[in-house]
Amino acid sequence: MIDSGFCCDAPRNRTALRRERVIDAARKLFIDNGFHATGIAQIARESGVAVGQLYRDFAAKEDIVAAIVDTDCRSFMAADSLRLAIEKGDEQQVRDWIRQFVLPDEDPDDGRLFAEIMAEAGRNARIAAIFDRTHNDVHRLMLAALDMLAPGAALTERRSALADVILTMSLGLLHHQIVRPKATLAPMVQAMLAIIDRDIDAIRGKAQAQAVPA
Repeated sequence: MIDSGFCCDAPRNRTALRRERVIDAARKLFIDNGFHATGIAQIARESGVAVGQLYRDFAAKEDIVAAIVDTDCRSFMAADSLRLAIEKGDEQQVRDWIRQFVLPDEDPDDGRLFAEIMAEAGRNARIAAIFDRTHNDVHRLMLAALDMLAPGAALTERRSALADVILTMSLGLLHHQIVRPKATLAPMVQAMLAIIDRDIDAIRGKAQAQAVPA
C-alpha cells in the first residue's frame, strides 16, 4: 500500500523546488541583463524548466518579480526575531534590529536587483503596487518596534515620522552604494545610526515622562 502522505507531499515538493529554480534563474538574469532585457524564454532556459510548465507556475513575469520581492523581504526583515524581541520586551535586541535594517547589504548583486525592481516600479503599475505593499509591511513592522521602545498614543505621529526617516535612510544608503560602489560608507552609516539613536532616545524619554503619574 502506498503511503498517502508521501504521495500527496511529493508533487507539492516538486512544485516548490521547480518554482525555486525559476526564481533563482530569474534573479540572476535580472541582475545581469535587467528586467526588460530578460524574457520568459531566457528564464526557462536558465532554470531548465519548460516554458509551458513555467507559465503554469507563474502567469506572467511580474509574478516572478512578486515572488522575488516577497522572498527577499521576508528574509531581510527577520520579522519573527523582531516579534520575539518585542514580546520579551528586549530593548537592545529591538534596537539592534533597527540598526541592522539601516546597514547596507553586503552583497552588491542584491542591491542591483533591488534597484532594477525600483526602476521598474516607476514604469509598471503592478510592480509599483507590489513594492508599495512591501514598503507598507516594513513600515508596520518598524512602527511595532518603535511602539515597544516608546509607547503612547501621544507619540503616534512622531513614531510614524521616525519610521519613515529610517526607511528613507535605508533606501538612500542602498542607492549610494549602487552609484558609488567604491565609496567608503562607514562614516556615513555611523552618522545615520547616531541620528536614529538620538531620536529614539528623545521619544523614549517623552514616553517615560508621560508615563510618570502627576
